[in-house]
Amino acid sequence: MNEATMEKAALGGRGVLEGAFALLEALAHGAELGLTQLASAAGLPKATAYRLLNQLVAEGAVQRRSGRYQIGPRVFRLGQTWQPARLLRAASARPLGQLTATSDRGGFSLSVTDRGHTMLIGGIGREIDAVFPLRAGTLLPSGTAAEQVLAIGHPNHQPPEGFSPREWSRQVTLARERGLAYDTDLSRFGLACVAAPVRGPGGEVVAALAATVGELNRLPALAEAVVRTAGLVSANLTRLLRSQGAMSL
Repeated sequence: MNEATMEKAALGGRGVLEGAFALLEALAHGAELGLTQLASAAGLPKATAYRLLNQLVAEGAVQRRSGRYQIGPRVFRLGQTWQPARLLRAASARPLGQLTATSDRGGFSLSVTDRGHTMLIGGIGREIDAVFPLRAGTLLPSGTAAEQVLAIGHPNHQPPEGFSPREWSRQVTLARERGLAYDTDLSRFGLACVAAPVRGPGGEVVAALAATVGELNRLPALAEAVVRTAGLVSANLTRLLRSQGAMSL
């Protein structure tokens, strides 16, 4: 058995690259983790995880400190160049700042779809960060208002956990008709949110802009502001794309 075959066997039939990404995904939540925790989270033998982590540390993709690991600066630098996130952050910077200035509470965020998940690409968390950090790269839980909005542009989106196909279809249809979506389930984090679509030049949904609060009674007052801000971000994004001679992200 050659070295490559032995490595693949240790990875449970997966490739080395897939194992490395499983480790990076486990670190993506932001906390420093030990080797045992990382191997378990990535579904890898401890010896294999250690070997891959050493390679990732050598490449600057992972940092090691006192036997614990975290995402490294090289991954951060490469991630900042991702075109959709860069353009969306530029388009949303001023509108999100203005929205934040009009509200003394709550957090605001921008998210996109990533392989069936809803991923934040930017956020202003304030007190919300103590409960659920609105940090770029964070994956949102299933069924949020942002996911409902993003599903408008993905008709084959599979129902998230906890939703039947019929129930999820009804939620997405409501979001499409109203131009916004709500998540009022306080049982998970004690938070509620309202989201509106950010659209590209052709009217396609490319992102979701959301407001997150700890009190349900604050959502109605924020809804109009969120829709208005999403419209401003959409207009800015269209201008940026056209200035670059592009028609889509």
